[in-house]
Formats: sequence, structure tokens, C-alpha cells
Amino acid sequence: MTPPVAAFDSPHGFGHAARASAVLAAARRRAGIDVEIFSTVPRWFFRESLGVSFGYHEEVVDVGFRQRSALTADLEGTVSALRMLLPFDEARVAGLAASVRDAGCEVVFCDIAPLGVAVAEAAGLPSVVLENFTWRWLYEPFRDQSPELAAYGDALERWSARATLRIQARPVCARVEGREMVEPIARPARSERAAVRRKLGIGDGRPMVVITMGGYGESMPFLPRLRRLAGVAFLITGAERTTVDGNLHLVDNRSPLYMPDVLRAADALVAKLGYGTVCEAWSEGLPFAHVTRPDSREMASLERFAADEIPGFLVTAADFASGAWIDRLPELLALPRREGRSGGADRAADLLLEAAAG
Repeated sequence: MTPPVAAFDSPHGFGHAARASAVLAAARRRAGIDVEIFSTVPRWFFRESLGVSFGYHEEVVDVGFRQRSALTADLEGTVSALRMLLPFDEARVAGLAASVRDAGCEVVFCDIAPLGVAVAEAAGLPSVVLENFTWRWLYEPFRDQSPELAAYGDALERWSARATLRIQARPVCARVEGREMVEPIARPARSERAAVRRKLGIGDGRPMVVITMGGYGESMPFLPRLRRLAGVAFLITGAERTTVDGNLHLVDNRSPLYMPDVLRAADALVAKLGYGTVCEAWSEGLPFAHVTRPDSREMASLERFAADEIPGFLVTAADFASGAWIDRLPELLALPRREGRSGGADRAADLLLEAAAG
């Protein structure tokens, strides 16, 4: 049995945890690793993603952006949270390093939480950072509006720069020559389409559309319009509670849901542009109406990637909220699926295992 991997996963949405889980699952298939998770991403998410037992430590390891909603960042809340995290408390780092050592870990894997790099140094272990952007890069456009936020981005980058290895995953926001780059990383589907649909109670001949804003809720005043489209089943995440309302299958963000299986069962996706969602749609070749966020620097690279690699079209935040995109739903459902692709999880897992071996 290969020594365990300590994983520090950002809770900024579920995309970082999804990407990390795909790599950790690939590493387990290759070397039988155990995993110790340090994150505030819900335990159920890793249980669904990894499908095996793991150690779980509920720890605030990263901030990213605090959100007012799925499409609107809260700069003041973000700065307040970063004040609580930075500078890293030496006693806390030492305590986390002791936990990592006591678990027998031989490497610390960070997506994209630089606290893990500090813990790895304190534990005398190598660290691997997986990223498609850095917090400094994402915070930099707010330097005039919030100099404190930009300063925290600089501090986080200083820690990331101390990692033993940094891996960039496509779609990359800002390519850095000399860093290993891997293909998009997505969790694989584990169930067949028909089996997932039976579990959801959706007939195989009925079109199914998934609507998700990732790990966040968002107002959806257009739901009455969707109820009138009785011939189409809609699975919608971020609801107040999990229930079935006619053709609407509503799922709250506390309920376990393995999205790769859901996308395998779907005929189209309407979702916020985010790394995990984009890569899992790409992996399935699923028609995708992607909702953009005007306040996020990451959007440009994700929009380009989706336009080039995934069938579908862009939806503005205003058109999503108003339901204007519903007029294009027949167009979306008429698009053919592309052939699925496996992505870069195996290559990233190899690099992680190489770092652990020294």
C-alpha cells in the first residue's frame, strides 16, 4: 500500500474538489493510495466522488471568493474571510503538519489551497499544487477597488511558489512556460444512462436537461415557464429542498449528487461556467448552454474553451435570470453529443505519485 496523500481542497464552489477527487481516484487505481482530506467541502461530496473510505478533517484551508449568489462575488466578505486566514497561524500550521505526519502521508496535494504548501513544509514533505489560475491572477483586476484583496493574492502566490511541483490543467487562464500542463480533468461517470434515469424516475425517451449553478444557489424566477414544458424533465440543483414538482426534479446542495452520472443521463446542460462543470460537460460531449459571469477574470478562458470544444452556446447572466435562454432550448436539445474524452486525471496522478516517491 502506497503511503496516504494529504489533500487540501479549496471550497470555492465544488469544482476544485471535483478536480482533486478525479486525480486522487486515478492515483488510487494506480497505486492503492489512501487519502486524508482537509477541506470544508462537504464530506458527502468526497464520498460520492471517491467511492472509497478516506480520512476527513473539516478545516478552513482556502477562501477563493465569498459569493452573494452563484453569479455575484462579495468582495467585502472575501477580504474579511482572508483576514481570518492570513497570515497563516504558525501554531495551526504546526498542528496540521502533525496531523499529516500522524496519518503517515508522504505528499501534500493542493487544489488550489496554498495553506497545504505551508503545512507540507512544516511536515518536511513535498507539495503538489494543481491549478488553472492563481488567486493572485484572479484578484489582480480588483487592485484599485480593493488593494487589500490584491495584497492577499500576492501573499497566497508567495506560498504557491514554494510548492515542490505546480501543475496547470487545461483550460488554463494564464499559461506559465516550464510548468507541466495536463488535459482537462473531470471525474468519470460510473453508471449507465438508463440506470441513472431509472433512479431519478425519468423515462429514457424523455429529454432531460440539467440546470446547475455549481455549489451555490441562484434565483430562478423562470421555473413556472419550465413547468409548462411538460415533455421535458429538468433536474435543477441549488433548490431550497429536494423534491419532485411535476417535470422539475429539484435538488438542494446538501443532497449527495454525483454529477458525472447525472450528465451521462442528460441530453443538455444549462450551467454557470466553472472549471468542474466545463470539464465534466467536455468529458461527456454534452450540449451545454453556458452562463457567464461578468465579474470573473476566469470567464474568458472558459468561454473560449467551451466555444471551441463543447457543443452549445453562451448565455448572459441577464438572459439566464430572465429565462430568455428557454426560447433556445429546442436548439440546444437538437445539438448532437460529441464523443466523450478521458482527460488529464491519469497524468496528474502520475506526477503526484512521482512527487511522493521523491
